[in-house]
Amino acid sequence: LKAADKVIVTNRRIKEKLINNYKFLTFDEVYIISHGYDAEDFINIGQLQKPNDKMIITYAGLFYEYITPKYFLQAFKRLLIENSSIAENIRLSFVGLLGKENQKYIRDLKLESYITEYGYLDHQETIQKLMMSDILWIMVGNGKSAETISSGKLYEYFGTSKPIIACLTDGALKMAAAEYKASFITEPDNVQQIKNAILETYNLFKAGKLPIPDEKFIEGFRRDLLTEQLALQLNKVLKV
Repeated sequence: LKAADKVIVTNRRIKEKLINNYKFLTFDEVYIISHGYDAEDFINIGQLQKPNDKMIITYAGLFYEYITPKYFLQAFKRLLIENSSIAENIRLSFVGLLGKENQKYIRDLKLESYITEYGYLDHQETIQKLMMSDILWIMVGNGKSAETISSGKLYEYFGTSKPIIACLTDGALKMAAAEYKASFITEPDNVQQIKNAILETYNLFKAGKLPIPDEKFIEGFRRDLLTEQLALQLNKVLKV
């Protein structure tokens, strides 16, 4: 399938879920324009040197409500207990404010030496940290209307072409992550699944065999192309 066709397939599934939840809508009355990424953000950015040869897993953004690092940290702690030689070669980095509660949770688990907290960074610096990473991580837990959430974070991740550990509930984001073809998808709160995903990515990282995403699929989320779609739909509405 061409990139546009793959986006259409994903959007059709999202539309079907929306129509199932909101009975007053018809299929033709719903047009999906997803979040996207600015291709220019990834051009001519200063390439940061990795501080070491450890595998870096990065999360960019805030935590709130049912978006929490709790289960991921538990999974990493379990890996540390079961296979410390592997965990010692992984670093977890957080771009954005972790919050005092999550900082305390990290201390309680005694994971401080495995964590890099950058705090708030501007957009360009954030992109640099994402590009320096080996694996990116996203999490959206089970909550009200979680299946219809479309987080801009995931689509920004797409722009990096990095493998993604996607701890997601069923819905729009999970479907998009699957289409990406370089995602390790788990339930958002399943610690064992998340630990297995971290272990799998590490083994592939060491073997130099991390998956490559579907570049044609990624191309369909460029914001310049999405803006063209929006303009087309607005013109149709104005002509009615």
